[in-house]
Amino acid sequence: MTPARRPRRRALAVLWAGALAMAGSLQAVAAPHGDLRLLVRPGDTLQSLGERHLRSPSRWRELQAINHLGAHDALEAGSVLRIPRAWLRPASLATARVEFVQGDALGIAPPEAPAAKARPAAEPASPLATGDAVTEGTQIQVPTDGFLRLRLADGSVVRVLADSDVELKRLRSKRHTGSYESVIEVHRGKVESEVAPQPKGRLFEIHAPGAVASVRGTRFAVAVSPEGRVSTAVTTGVVKMRPRTHGAPMADLLAGEGAVLEASGAFHKRPALPPPPDPSTLPDLLQDAERLVFQLPTPTGTVAGYEVRIARPERLSEVLRNGVFEGGRVQFPALEDGDYRMSVRAIDREGLTGPKIGHPFRIQARPVPPGYRAPAPGARLTAEAGRLVCAATAEAQAVRLQLAATADFARPLRDERLTGSCDADLAALAPGAYWWRVATLARDGAGAEHQGPFAAPQPFTVVPTPTIADLRLDDRREQPTLHWRAEPGQTFRAQLARDPGFGAPLLDLELATSHWTISGPARGNYHVRLQARDASGLAGPFTAARTVHIGPVVDTAGGEVLRTGDGSPVERP
Repeated sequence: MTPARRPRRRALAVLWAGALAMAGSLQAVAAPHGDLRLLVRPGDTLQSLGERHLRSPSRWRELQAINHLGAHDALEAGSVLRIPRAWLRPASLATARVEFVQGDALGIAPPEAPAAKARPAAEPASPLATGDAVTEGTQIQVPTDGFLRLRLADGSVVRVLADSDVELKRLRSKRHTGSYESVIEVHRGKVESEVAPQPKGRLFEIHAPGAVASVRGTRFAVAVSPEGRVSTAVTTGVVKMRPRTHGAPMADLLAGEGAVLEASGAFHKRPALPPPPDPSTLPDLLQDAERLVFQLPTPTGTVAGYEVRIARPERLSEVLRNGVFEGGRVQFPALEDGDYRMSVRAIDREGLTGPKIGHPFRIQARPVPPGYRAPAPGARLTAEAGRLVCAATAEAQAVRLQLAATADFARPLRDERLTGSCDADLAALAPGAYWWRVATLARDGAGAEHQGPFAAPQPFTVVPTPTIADLRLDDRREQPTLHWRAEPGQTFRAQLARDPGFGAPLLDLELATSHWTISGPARGNYHVRLQARDASGLAGPFTAARTVHIGPVVDTAGGEVLRTGDGSPVERP
């Protein structure tokens, strides 16, 4: 026996709607010796009950005997009679039909022998599809991202929510009465029932570990937690509930109320279900092609989370996404572009769900925007060296690029259509904070160009270019020295090479000061250049190459360096 089924031996709650209105109907609740209970309605007699329910109507006298009734005892409306199952009129099997299925829901067919008490371990499971007929004994398993809507033969609707395991224990049609018997057992997860009003004699039950919900013309939900707790919330109608414990009181559950039966058998009635959240902060437009994300209020107080469903507004019964979320963040796999409606219910800490609120929204996520390559979000760039680079999608005919000084792009500074490559410079852009964004331009099925959503804006900052200012060269000595003016926090890179292109620098140094005395290389003529970096490490351009001479030089009478016609110092022999 699985842990989820053990509480059945300790406690059993029996729920039914409008007991007096259902007088005379058969309740499939075991009485002593496996008998059923028959609820008596006003005007019933043993003879009329025999005609209505017994295989052999003349056995009404035996019915009188086993219920210890005298020959002249009148039946009291609301009283209960025991009736052996074997005496009842035979019932024919009914079928239910899958009206909608989302996800890889599975159906495990019943064993071939109806009398078998246990399904063979090797019984195969097969995918369920819209339109499939299922019969008594079928076990239905809905995955964590799934949903299944089932219509029974009597018109009732059963919705099996994500991550649920249920079994169609009994689907029968009572002959000659036009009524039905439907029993569904919930091993795990949650089912919602929309029970169609039926004539007397109808039976509809939801079984769960330790509880049975029996109603007529009522909307309600039964959830089974992993710990074996059974939570019942009533939307429409009245449900009468009592634990199946000797002497336990009965509770009337009205619309908007709920009850919890713990695995231990403890019973709690809740006079109010959790209120729905405020939908005012939910977005009207989603533009993410990879996921659906909503932010609901963080659960507080008795609220533990939310139950969320998404469907097309014109087909609300076809739930495309559904799930339970403990926090305020709701995330589902993506859906196609179009209009949708989301419904949200709050869930309290005992699994009871409250009334729902609806929120319409639109998905417009295609064609998918290009991906950002450079710069990194929040990067610091110079107008001379910085570039905006993105990766266009395969379907893109072009890319639309916008640049603005504010994140809302109310007044774009640049709005360009880029073809061939997504690459733009920052020429003439003054220092300051900026945002950029890109969108894909592609052709639709009719050949018209269509723009997809913009990618999320990316911030960057243009900063003044670090430069080498007031560069001076002192080459009157054997070791020339360069001097320049430094800004606070600047560091420098210095290179020395034989060739003016600096293809193979002989020296490549990092300097923290604003002067450089060149030493080490052999005497001769060289080329030098410098680069400044600000306090964040952002580098500016290299200076133009300058020629320097290392080694002794000839001085003039005035103390200056004697130079050749091209300005090079004259070396001492």
